[in-house]
Amino acid sequence: MNMKFKKFALVLAIVLLASTLTPAFASPFADVPADHWAYDAIVQLAAAGLIEGYPDGTYGGARMMTRYEAAMVFARALQRLEGQIAAMDLLPELDRVKAELMAEIEAAKAAAAAAAEKEPIETTVIERVIVDKDVDEETLARIRANEVAIEALTGDMAYLEARMLGLIDGIRYDLNQLKDQPEVEVPSMDEIEELIAKRIEEAVLEAAAAAKETTIIERVVATTPELTKEDVEFIAEALIRTQVQRLELLINENRAMIAALSDWVDELDGDVAVLKEDVAGLKEDVAAVEDRVTALEKVGFSGNLSLNAEKKVGQAAITFTQKGSVALNVKASEATNVKAAIDWELEPFAWTQKLSNYYVEVTSSTPLSRLLVGRIHQNNLSPFGYVLAPAHYGFGGLAKVDIIDDLSLQLFAGEKAAGTEQIDIAAALEYKFIDELGLRLKGKATKPYSGMFLEDKYAAGIGLFGKIGGVEYTGNFAMDFGAEEKNYLGVATLKGTFGDVTLDLKGIFEEEKYAIAKQLINDANRLGVEGGIGAKFGVLSLNGRAYYEGLAPVGVTSEDIMAFKADASAKFELFADLTLSGEVNAAKVGEGDMKMRALAKLALDKEADYGLRYGASAQYEHNAFAVPSPSWKNPAHYGEEDAATFAAKVGYGLDLSGAKFDADYSATFVLPILPIPEQEDEADKEYTLTHKLNLSYGFTDNVKLTLGGTVKQTITHGEELGFDNEYGYSAGLTVSF
Repeated sequence: MNMKFKKFALVLAIVLLASTLTPAFASPFADVPADHWAYDAIVQLAAAGLIEGYPDGTYGGARMMTRYEAAMVFARALQRLEGQIAAMDLLPELDRVKAELMAEIEAAKAAAAAAAEKEPIETTVIERVIVDKDVDEETLARIRANEVAIEALTGDMAYLEARMLGLIDGIRYDLNQLKDQPEVEVPSMDEIEELIAKRIEEAVLEAAAAAKETTIIERVVATTPELTKEDVEFIAEALIRTQVQRLELLINENRAMIAALSDWVDELDGDVAVLKEDVAGLKEDVAAVEDRVTALEKVGFSGNLSLNAEKKVGQAAITFTQKGSVALNVKASEATNVKAAIDWELEPFAWTQKLSNYYVEVTSSTPLSRLLVGRIHQNNLSPFGYVLAPAHYGFGGLAKVDIIDDLSLQLFAGEKAAGTEQIDIAAALEYKFIDELGLRLKGKATKPYSGMFLEDKYAAGIGLFGKIGGVEYTGNFAMDFGAEEKNYLGVATLKGTFGDVTLDLKGIFEEEKYAIAKQLINDANRLGVEGGIGAKFGVLSLNGRAYYEGLAPVGVTSEDIMAFKADASAKFELFADLTLSGEVNAAKVGEGDMKMRALAKLALDKEADYGLRYGASAQYEHNAFAVPSPSWKNPAHYGEEDAATFAAKVGYGLDLSGAKFDADYSATFVLPILPIPEQEDEADKEYTLTHKLNLSYGFTDNVKLTLGGTVKQTITHGEELGFDNEYGYSAGLTVSF
């Protein structure tokens, strides 16, 4: 039996010794010399497989350790510790020793049974052995004690092994808790050792309590009377001491590793503290930047500047112009926006400057919803229509006050031009009772810089507006108190859209002495009626309008005006965009002849691949308008010339590393057509062929350089064919922001 226990002790010693041996290695890192103060710790950690270094063979000791690298080191340490514990599996050896002991005991029992058959006596095996003196009592007691000890040892070893695995899991859990809570202070080396020692002490005490459990001790004593309770407790305590020694060896083996890890944790903790300070400073910087960005977002700055030089065809001089505009938008608050704008013109060499527009506009969701100060464009004066003459005011102010829902008051004061020494003042009150009915009241007066309002500069008006059954209507009545009689104006309008059809109608009655905002062409007429209809059917669009003006006062010769207008267009998408259009205008005055103008046009446009574009058109115009900005209602604007015009164009666009280059060429040939009685005289015909070439280079979408050239060729007929060439050119730079 003593030989068996010696074998068991030898196996246990070999296992414990093997678990503590670690081979020595040379430094695996090129940047860690042998005389470095952390050399031994680094070599030991590398030999244990806890650190690997970088692919270039360096350790990087001066580099800041990241949380990811720390997590890898802790994971490797836990894995190694679990592997060492798992490698100490003593149960197979204990099973073998137990089997040998049980075989000897069974052999002894068999011998005792054989002797009992020869002389059956109702005694125990031990008593029989004692009586027969086959084995002395001391030997038999040792046999029984060994059997009980082996059985207890097997159970205790399995229990302690399970407790060790639980201990490892607990340590892993504590380390994970520290890793997952970066704000918690990392424990020191002493605290880590104290934690491990506490866990081991708890495990040992529980194991001791289990080994000394009353039921186990009583069972051993009851089955082995030769062993006292003190003997059994002594055996259990011996086994516990052996297990504690194993645990102490494990702790001593990993103490250096834990110390190195603690140093790394301390270094990491310092780095984290520095990072926290850097992050705090960065947060302050980001907050300051966000404040500045918020302030900048409340301010918008835009504008454009154009510089041009142009010599037009037929002119000898070159015209230089410089125009610009600047607008500043400020979001003063969540409820208020402010916009300031200036438009100017500068004539080079003469250095004369002109402000064409300047104003400050405040819009708000407060009761004073709009305030405009500066040059007042006539488009802003529509609320004062028919009582205030449509004109641009050089300087003035306009305000809108929202009194309650759907009730607003607009006020205006301004001077048209310098030197008038008079200010026009107007007010307009508007209230919409319901969608179908609203009311407008307005008035105007003129006041000199000093003195009271001028008696002959008053005007007042009233109006209705609304929408009924999809038809919008307005009715306005105004009186010009500059005259005592025949001083009023009435205007009514209707407009409605029904599917693809749009209808509108306007009626005007204007007395001869109403002079504020003349609505009729001929001052001698008092009545004007205009109506129109428009419709769209697929690709075809049709429009028609008619106008009548008449009803002269009694005693005045009638100067009735009648005019008609009709146009049609159709667009087809073939290999290119093909557009057909035609227009007919007619007008006459009184008993005079009806003048008619007609235009027919065919146009082709194509945006091809690779930046290529081209197009062509042909048109015929009969009785072309004789003025630059004609009105189809006025017969005086109609001409008597016919002409056929043919045009072609081609262009190419190219992107150049963010910039864009465009080249466009067009040629227009105008063929005048004389009336039939005069066509025999070919010398009266003048044909014109105009060539235009435009080049542009866009540095960006907001910066563009343009160059242009024009050649106009006039071809005359006489005894010889003659050519007269005229030239024009231009250059310009446009910048917008």
